[in-house]
Amino acid sequence: MTKNLLFLFLKTTKQKLHSQEPEPPQKKLAEIGAQLRQYREQNSISLDKVAVVTMIRRNILQAIEEGQLDQLPEPVYTQGLIKRYAEAMGLDGTQFAYFLPIKAPPRSSTKLSWENRPQLRPMHLYLFYTFLIICSVNGLSQLMASSGTVKNRAATEEIALGQQEQARLLAEASTASKNQTTDSYEAVEAARTGQKSLDKSGGKPVMVSVTWKAESWMQVEVDGKIEFEGILPIGTVRTWQADRKLVVLAGNAGGIMIALNNGQAELLGAPGVPKEAVFQADELKPSEKPK
Repeated sequence: MTKNLLFLFLKTTKQKLHSQEPEPPQKKLAEIGAQLRQYREQNSISLDKVAVVTMIRRNILQAIEEGQLDQLPEPVYTQGLIKRYAEAMGLDGTQFAYFLPIKAPPRSSTKLSWENRPQLRPMHLYLFYTFLIICSVNGLSQLMASSGTVKNRAATEEIALGQQEQARLLAEASTASKNQTTDSYEAVEAARTGQKSLDKSGGKPVMVSVTWKAESWMQVEVDGKIEFEGILPIGTVRTWQADRKLVVLAGNAGGIMIALNNGQAELLGAPGVPKEAVFQADELKPSEKPK
């Protein structure tokens, strides 16, 4: 049923593109977005998962589905986004991208022939050169007269700037010394707090501590129930526990650090690559069991 609807959409769109009055890009984008959204919802695929697979922001995908042309980049780039979206759904991305028209910039048909161009006579050229010489002499004399004043002013400003720079360097040195002492104290406290948080155990077979090192969308499923889905600020540490199974799905595996049952924290995967990790209680080694 879905393949028949897509075939009918492609056939109707081709007929409209070859008609004498092509539809505006806004309307074409709305038709394409409606077809992609209908196919996605029929297959029960969330927009967040499409964003993870295609590496396209969720608001851009939503603008494509709703036909919001003003929220998208140039049509040639929008075609590429539509192609990636359609291919992620298992469709022919090239065909979908082809249906979004790209208007070529209008070319001016007005040509100025050599015969119609105004021509200067020798007398006009003589007057023009005379005027140009007079203006050059006057400008040169004014420049020489004001050069002395400009030099004196530049020297005064250079001395003032040097004094301001010395004062700024002294202030920055004092501030840096204070900040270094404060940062050292905060680093020690943060290390102590982090160690205490990792030492806590809820007694369940599976416990995973997640630390955000870079921006990444993530979904956490605990014993078959989704407990978290979204993006948290860099540096955030969250812990989840499960009795049987805990599943972690990240859009940027290189931005997520995971520690299993108070163990050593490790990167989930390579930067910019989505990855899913599954932790089951019956598959853990004895050394990985919580103490």
